[in-house]
Amino acid sequence: MAATIPTNGIVLNSGLNVADGDVTLASGHGINFAATSDVSGMSSELLDDYEEGTWDIIVEDHNDNAMTLNSSYDTGTYIKIGGQVTITGYFNVDSKGSASGATRISGLPFNIPNNTRNYSGMVIGYAAGFSLTAGTTLAGVAILNTNDVNITSFDEAAGTSNVPASEFTTDAQAIFSMTYSVA
Repeated sequence: MAATIPTNGIVLNSGLNVADGDVTLASGHGINFAATSDVSGMSSELLDDYEEGTWDIIVEDHNDNAMTLNSSYDTGTYIKIGGQVTITGYFNVDSKGSASGATRISGLPFNIPNNTRNYSGMVIGYAAGFSLTAGTTLAGVAILNTNDVNITSFDEAAGTSNVPASEFTTDAQAIFSMTYSVA
């Protein structure tokens, strides 16, 4: 591999092969894809962040009254690539406690920016233990400028509405995922 070292960095003429170890970039730097600019409105072609981990799932009402979750089902996972975050989780309620009124999932690992382009929907692929009308679909809607998602239901007659704590039983459970933008 031929490499030259100019004053502003290393130039590789035939690729980079790291046999063992990591490539570490200084904070604020990343992989620049600026060789092409394909879409108007594009704001960056720099991939400068990757992170993965877990987050604590909180199911609560809008007055911060949290339900008690089964400790085997109260941790979600996330992957953040650039300005996009994907979360997954599974919760199982042991007790509703003093929760009442509209409910939400809280504690997302990153705040949802306060911009209408950042609205996102949560998919709930499995749910049990809810006292809902037959034919009702559970979902979630991001709450801007927070790290919360409203738990919602949809049916043909009523449209979309927030799910109140009274619709949860003490074994309500759901598996969910969502991708949202933090850019």
